[in-house]
Formats: sequence, structure tokens, C-alpha cells
Amino acid sequence: MSEDIRSPSDSAGSPESEGTALGTAGASGRPPVPLRRNAEFIRLWAGAGVSQFGTRVGMTAFPLLTLYHTGSAVDAGLVGFAASLPNFVVQLPAGALVDRWDRRRLMLWCDVLGAFSIAAVAVAVFLGQIWLPHLMAAAFLEGARGIVVDLGERASVRQVVAPGQLPAALAQNEARGQAMGLLGQPGSGGLLAVAGWLPFAATALASSVAAVCVALMRKDRGVTARARAQPLHADIKEGVLWLWRHRVARLLVSLFAGCNFAFQILMLTVMVIIQQSGRSPVFVALVTGCGGLGGLAGALVAPRLRRRFSLRAVFLAGCVLWVLITPLVAWVRHPAGLAVLLTATTSIVGVLSVTAWVFQVQHTPDELQGRVNGTARFLASGANSLGALCGGYLLDRAGAAPTGLVVCGVLLLVTTVVVSGRRTLAEPPADHS
Repeated sequence: MSEDIRSPSDSAGSPESEGTALGTAGASGRPPVPLRRNAEFIRLWAGAGVSQFGTRVGMTAFPLLTLYHTGSAVDAGLVGFAASLPNFVVQLPAGALVDRWDRRRLMLWCDVLGAFSIAAVAVAVFLGQIWLPHLMAAAFLEGARGIVVDLGERASVRQVVAPGQLPAALAQNEARGQAMGLLGQPGSGGLLAVAGWLPFAATALASSVAAVCVALMRKDRGVTARARAQPLHADIKEGVLWLWRHRVARLLVSLFAGCNFAFQILMLTVMVIIQQSGRSPVFVALVTGCGGLGGLAGALVAPRLRRRFSLRAVFLAGCVLWVLITPLVAWVRHPAGLAVLLTATTSIVGVLSVTAWVFQVQHTPDELQGRVNGTARFLASGANSLGALCGGYLLDRAGAAPTGLVVCGVLLLVTTVVVSGRRTLAEPPADHS
């Protein structure tokens, strides 16, 4: 099957504009601008980071506000369902729109409209006019906004940094995402404890700041005439087919989906172990917070590992270590021990996530970035949801120890696939168009 599907529009754009976008000097031979002094990258990085922070705050606050206001777990579940629904119905069309429209303008309008939408929730809560359908609609819109902005940033980062800087740039983005998760979730709970409207006001402010950062960027050039001319479903089909026909990308997405499936079960197992030991939810927050620190560390160290080891070696080592660590989680009961094991596990997740993301961005043609990323995220989200569903069933019926062994079995299967895919994981030349 084909390894590299490109169209004539891959090389669109003048050499001068391309050199400027990548922070290079084109024919002048000067070295690229360091990331810390690359204004375009900083604006993109900061805008998407602030947007991520606002999304984490808002998405955490929606079900919490509903639960404490109505006292109904069913209502809280409905709002949580509305917040997660975009992962299944928005990912694929959002990826196509990211490739079809100007990415900078799309991110800008999403942040502006998101700020108004979430500000309306803050006003309603402040006035005591809380209505469940309104919360569900706003949660859905906020989830959709976060997906479009994230896909837009992923598709745009290759246009504002030099090719050699891409691994470091994507690692910084992944580390930023982990940090925003660490700050956003407890921050949301703290703001909600002060006043019900505060987390939504903070999210609206974050969206406004993100919009300003994106507005200061130069116009994106990642739009193709072909993508504009055909129906949206045809655009989506192109992205799905490219991912399916690219052997390495297809295998990486499959491996990562398997890891996501196992990780969701593992996280739920840790929470259940702490809850069944009679400890307060504070310990759950502390242990999962340590897991966030592990993900942050893994994302930061990933570029160094990739410079020294092959793609296959990184995935093989990560899966083997995970198989060795996972069984311990099923029998450890003290929160400190669980925190250590979870930190080790999430650091592996951080390394594998950045490794797979860098490969995908480097090898996907520019005009397919949104669609391929959207397809990959759609599959990863499905694996997350299926893992949570299966994990809850296994924990309820079998208990923590057998569930841990099931996770170990899934990871052992993933490791076997990596070992058997020695030739498939041979890395083709990257696409830098």
C-alpha cells in the first residue's frame, strides 16, 4: 500500500513565504530562529495553552455545578455526556474544516464565539437562572470549541517552526497540555467553591485572551483549492483513507488506541482502590495529580529519547516497562505507592504520545493535517470511552486484581504487535512540504 500520498498543492507557496513561516532564512543559510524567540510559535503556543486551560476549567465545572445545584447524579451525567459528545460527532468534520478553511481565522472565531457562549453561562449562574438544557448546550459547544482549536494548532505548528525544531515544539505543546490539566481541574473546583459563576467567567476570559493571541498571528496559508471544491464528507474520506493506507501511521494509531484503552481502565482501577480503602477524595486528587506530573515529565524527555533511539525502540521499551509496572497496581493499596506507579505509567504515556504525534505531523502532507489528526483523535477518544466502560464492568464484577491482569494482557498484546511490526515501523522520509 502507498506510504506517502501527496497532491501538487503540497509545495504551494513561494520560497520566501515558506522560509518566513518556518523561521528560516531560505537561501540566506542563516540558522532558524530559536523557539523561545519565534514570535509566531509563541503566539500559537500561548493562545492554545490559555484556551486549553479555559476548556479544562469549564468542562470540570459543568457537571460539578449541575450536581451541587440539582443534587441529581442523572442531571450531572447528562451534562457530562453533552460535554463528551463532541469527541464522537465533531472530531471528523472539525478536521476537514481545519484543512478547508484558514486555520488562524477558524481558531480565532472559535475562541470569540466560545467566550460569548461561556460568558452567558456565567451570567445565568450569577442571576440564579440555571437551566439544564442551557448547560448541556453550552457544555457541548465548549467541548467542540476545544477540539477545533486543538486540531487547528496541531495543523499549524509545522508552518511556524523549522523542520528540525518540530519534535521540541510538539513536546512543549504536549507538556503544556499536561500542565493545563494539572492547573485547570483543581482550579475549577476552587473557583466553584467561591462562587458558582467564577469558573465560567474564568473560561470566558481565557477564551478572550486566546483570541487576542491568535489574532496577532500572520495569516495561515494551509488551505488548498481542492479541499474547498469538494463536499465535506469527501474531505473526511480523504483523511481516513490516507491514515489507512500509510502503514506506519496506521500501526501507531492502533497501538496508541490500545494504550488509551488500557490506561483508562488503569486510572479507574486506581480510583476504585483508593475509594474502597476508605480514604477521602483528596487522596484521589493527589494521586491523579502525581500522574499528571509524570505525563509532563514524559513529554519533556521524549525529544531526547527520539534523537537517540528509533521509533520502534521507543514504543517497544515503553510497552515492556508498562507491562512490568501494571500488575503491581492491582496489589498496591497505599496511596503513596499508587502515586509512584501511576507517575511511572503516565511518564511512559507522555513519551509515547509525543513520539506518535511528532511522527504523524512530520509525515502527513500539510493539506491533510486536520483530517488525519481528527481521525486519529476520533479513534483515540473511542478507545478511551470503551476503556472506561469495560473498566467499570470488570471492576464491579471481578475486582481490582483481575482487572489489573486484564490491563496487563492488553499491553502484552500491544507489545507483541510492536515486536512483530519491526519492518512496518521502519521510518520513511518525513514530509516537510
